[in-house]
Amino acid sequence: MILLKNEDQVLPLQAESGCKVAVIGANAAAIHSNGGGSAEIKALYEISPLMGIKKLLGGNVKVSYAPGYVIPDKKEASEINWQAASTETAEDTEKESTVSGRALDEKQQEALVEAVALAKASDIVIFVGGLNHDFDVEGLDRVNMKLPYGQDEVIDALLKAVPDTVVCMYAGAPVEMPWAEKAKAILWSYYAGMEGGTALAEILSGKVNPSGKLAETFIRDASQCPAHTIGTFGKKDRVEYREGVMVGYRYYDTKKTDVLFPFGHGLSYTAFTYNDLEIIRQQENGRQTVKVSCSVTNTGKRAGKETVQIYVAPEQKKDRPVHELKAFEKVRLDAGETKRICVILEERDFSRYDTDKKMPVPVNGTYEIQVGVSSTDICLCGKIDLFFAEG
Repeated sequence: MILLKNEDQVLPLQAESGCKVAVIGANAAAIHSNGGGSAEIKALYEISPLMGIKKLLGGNVKVSYAPGYVIPDKKEASEINWQAASTETAEDTEKESTVSGRALDEKQQEALVEAVALAKASDIVIFVGGLNHDFDVEGLDRVNMKLPYGQDEVIDALLKAVPDTVVCMYAGAPVEMPWAEKAKAILWSYYAGMEGGTALAEILSGKVNPSGKLAETFIRDASQCPAHTIGTFGKKDRVEYREGVMVGYRYYDTKKTDVLFPFGHGLSYTAFTYNDLEIIRQQENGRQTVKVSCSVTNTGKRAGKETVQIYVAPEQKKDRPVHELKAFEKVRLDAGETKRICVILEERDFSRYDTDKKMPVPVNGTYEIQVGVSSTDICLCGKIDLFFAEG
């Protein structure tokens, strides 16, 4: 799970005895292990977010639930063969996926009114939404990145009524978040398995300090995707991959795309500082390596974990990404503690694929070694000149 945003330290929650907690969103009461194609498992049980929150907060806090939005009736999962369902047309999927773009029907409006009323009567509001296996499923593409079932309208209404509403998203892939600037706290979860609801509750309550990082870039909408900007999307009976090595964050960072949340991003309930970068050229077993080390200090008031990310940026950037992640190290630090992390970069970390030799070949030149907390938040950097026998 990844804490994407936490303005004004809305999280962790301060659920004092006697307070009222509203949990809103159909995904709060949903389980996800029973669908998705080959990801489906026969779980012994699964703790939903609502169950996890109720279980953790105990009897001294009143937890109330409202679905907030209506999910249209569909066949039971046991009646659906995911391979057969994959033959559905994009138009069939779009009918459901664009619910949020149409006027809410009577049931949706009733659910929205109920949710806002509950939120206004509560001390703490948690929205749990996202996708489900109507959309995150094998053999079927999503038509767009929008949240289904009118969730954007629900979130907007909740944030207007209670600005400190905590937004939790469950999904297997990024979604548009047009309300992200207004939300003070956003917690992202992929499908976290049997104890996922417990994990979510422990992070919300502060029992566990989040330390997850995004392994992908969250763009603002599909128009930022390379398939759209390069112009390869939507060609009938033809799929082209013209990105080359500019895939994922390599493309977005090189093009300086204003993404929503960058690759490697993830917050904590504490804070870290980076200092004393050292870059040393070494010889190991006749091969050249680079030792990169720095000090990381927990400047906050509680223990936490940080993932130190090492990027390599070649000075000669023709046909190359602006930088690439080459190593990372996760470190646990008590409040006020400092540790020194060290990673070894090898020749392959300074190589590019030679199509004639059919193998990666190290490239001579000047490189900038970058140390950061995400691909766009670089804290330390230093340069080194490298010359390889095969370069």
